[in-house]
Amino acid sequence: MHEAGENYVFGGITFCSEIPLPELSPAGLDSASHDSVRIRLEDVSAPWPRAWPGAVELDPDCFASSGKYLLRIPGLAAYQVTNGTEIVINPAPGAEMLDVRSYLLGTVFMVLCQQRGLLPLHGSAVSGRAGITAFLGRSGQGKSSLAAHLAQRGFTVVADDVCLIDPAPPGEVMVTPVAPWLKLWRSSLNHLGRNEHGLERVFSEEEKYRVPLPAQAQVQPIRAVIFLAPADSSTLVTAVEEISRLEAVPLLMNLTHQAHLLEATGQRAESFLRCGRVLSQARAYRLRRPWGLEHLESTVDAVQQFLA
Repeated sequence: MHEAGENYVFGGITFCSEIPLPELSPAGLDSASHDSVRIRLEDVSAPWPRAWPGAVELDPDCFASSGKYLLRIPGLAAYQVTNGTEIVINPAPGAEMLDVRSYLLGTVFMVLCQQRGLLPLHGSAVSGRAGITAFLGRSGQGKSSLAAHLAQRGFTVVADDVCLIDPAPPGEVMVTPVAPWLKLWRSSLNHLGRNEHGLERVFSEEEKYRVPLPAQAQVQPIRAVIFLAPADSSTLVTAVEEISRLEAVPLLMNLTHQAHLLEATGQRAESFLRCGRVLSQARAYRLRRPWGLEHLESTVDAVQQFLA
């Protein structure tokens, strides 16, 4: 039995962890509550697979149901997430702990949020005078770079990679800040006039780095979602165009982290309701922009003008 070594807060959730999480700030031993998530060490990898009644095999290294998730990254670690309250980790011998933690704070965290009834979107977000604007898109579509450039112009970054929304409480739909850092590739850093000196990699063998951000913003209402269309060499100017809720709902569902997991475990209706509630409050737009870093500044100009 391992003793919890530290408490941390990430995405508004308190984690009581048996492994150090240096990417997060300690929250203090008195921050734990009945709603805290426990992270502990235990062997969940042998025997494998450990299927259970109602489990769906997503691939030979991943099984899931609505309240339980089991993932194995060969050579790195096995993870088990249960009922949104517990994460069990079994690092492989000699595993790079940076990579173990990156999966924990990425894929595994998204699954935990899903189990807790939250809506983790593929997006970065910034706060303005009226509330939050989220920029949604797949990996590599420039969400973090756009947020980083807006931060240089005085906007507060509220979310990077995951825009976390709790659609359950009555009243306005709020965004929970999840941005202790921006995750940027070296090329994006260089375009911002920075280098990687002193920054920690996201994964040990990738040229992607965590750029620390100032103190977290407060929970705020979401006012707009902007879907990033793929940059296109045939597009000459940046344009932000409003789209209907009917078009936006399936886009939002598809841009939910681990959307395939919800589909496989019979939770598509819940996903539809969560996304519909967001879009009952937030207006939806599509951002079209030219391809190439040389057009990034003009794109940021257009987005800043839109946000103003």
